[in-house]
This record gives sequence, C-alpha cells and structure tokens, in this order.
Amino acid sequence: MIDKNRRNLFRRVKNSPFKSFIYPPYFEKKEDFLKCMECETKDCLTACEEKIIKIENEMPVLDFSNSGCTFCDACAQTCPHGVLKIENKKEKIADIILIPNKCLAWNQTICFSCQDICEENAIIYNGMFSPVIDMEKCTGCGFCVGVCPTDAIEYKPL
Repeated sequence: MIDKNRRNLFRRVKNSPFKSFIYPPYFEKKEDFLKCMECETKDCLTACEEKIIKIENEMPVLDFSNSGCTFCDACAQTCPHGVLKIENKKEKIADIILIPNKCLAWNQTICFSCQDICEENAIIYNGMFSPVIDMEKCTGCGFCVGVCPTDAIEYKPL
C-alpha cells in the first residue's frame, strides 16, 4: 500500500508547460460550458466519487493531484444544463507525459507507483528502470499523476 504522506515528502512545486485544464469526459463543445456560468448548484462537484472536479473560471475542470477520473458517468447524470452528457463520453481525456529526468525509475531508483495504480496497464517497464506509457491503452484518467512522488508525470489536454 502506498503511504501518500511519505511520498509527499518528495513533492515540489512545479510550473509545467503542459499544465492546463482537463475537462470532464462528457462534453461536446467548449462553448457549452457557458451554461455552467448559470448553474447555481454545481451538482457535478458533489457527484464526483473521486472529488477531482473543481471550478475554474465558472467551468468544471479535473484536478488530478489526489486522484483520477473513473469515467463513472456521475457528473454527466447530475448536470442540470446538459453540458455534460453520457452520450458525449470520450474514451481518452488527456495525453499523459512521462518526464524521464524527473522519474525515480529512470534515475535508477526502484519505483512502481505509476504502474501500480494504472488499471489500464498502460505503463510498461522495459526492465526495472525504464517505464513508458502505452498511448494506445492510456485513457488519460490521471491516477498516475497524483501518485508520482517526483511529479514526473504530466498531462496535456487533447
């Protein structure tokens, strides 16, 4: 089991060039998010079982710092304005990028944090010290982002 408190010792503040907003996997057009500004209840926030939906600029965005998206449909089911719809569900919500010079494994320290949490088996180790992301399998769910003790995993919106 991963001791998150211990892993947080390694965390650093980062300013990533890739860091930008990832939207829930149930929207069709970004223009539809204008309806979110009128939403008073923000039901998507409380519906999210992983508590990763945050509001930025009046729009729901995903924050992978503590968890990832399970694609459970709850946010879409509770959206009163039809911005998030189950029929718009995307199979992939972000490109996940591994930064080798920040990665413990790539720097000869045994670490399988990202691989252990990846339910899609999209993180493959070539030997003990060379993880790579299989972009065909990766859904961009973000679970690997929050568990990486050195912030070596980043994401890029699609």
